[in-house]
Amino acid sequence: MVDLHSQYLKIKSDVDAGLQQVIDTTEFVKWFCHQKFFCRIRQDVGAKHCLPCANGTDALQIALMALNCEPGDEVISVPFTFVATVEVVAFLKMKPVFVDIDPETFNIDVTQIESKITSRTKAIIPVHLFGQAANMEAIMQIAAKHNLIVIEDNAQAIGCNYTFTNGTKKETRFYRTYRNNIFLSH
Repeated sequence: MVDLHSQYLKIKSDVDAGLQQVIDTTEFVKWFCHQKFFCRIRQDVGAKHCLPCANGTDALQIALMALNCEPGDEVISVPFTFVATVEVVAFLKMKPVFVDIDPETFNIDVTQIESKITSRTKAIIPVHLFGQAANMEAIMQIAAKHNLIVIEDNAQAIGCNYTFTNGTKKETRFYRTYRNNIFLSH
């Protein structure tokens, strides 16, 4: 389904040089290139802070932990995602509440979200898939109406653009802001 070898061959010289640099410097953690990368990402999206994470699962967990939720609090998301999206919800003893996907985009069906909101709902985690963003305008309107936090799982839509009805564009990147000031790696 994915030809990683062909992808690698296209960027082989860059990858090999980067790996050799890590081996030569033995800077496996907090490498200067990591810092440069995270600063660049922070600047590109205009975030105040950058919080690099080991993986997307950690990023989602940190975002959910920042909500100070209690066991039984609910998070709305989709079942059509990598297990980590919902795994962290369960790990934190919160309750995942599933909304089906839109069969055209495979992203969250925004028409179903409000029917799933209860007094225990704390957040919505839309999962952007296949290079396309979920309907963030509708999701943000619902979240604002019900005072919910939105944590975007953007691992599968790096670099896609989303245009709001007022004509403004939002370019989603490898990292996504949470409350406009914490940057998460997913």
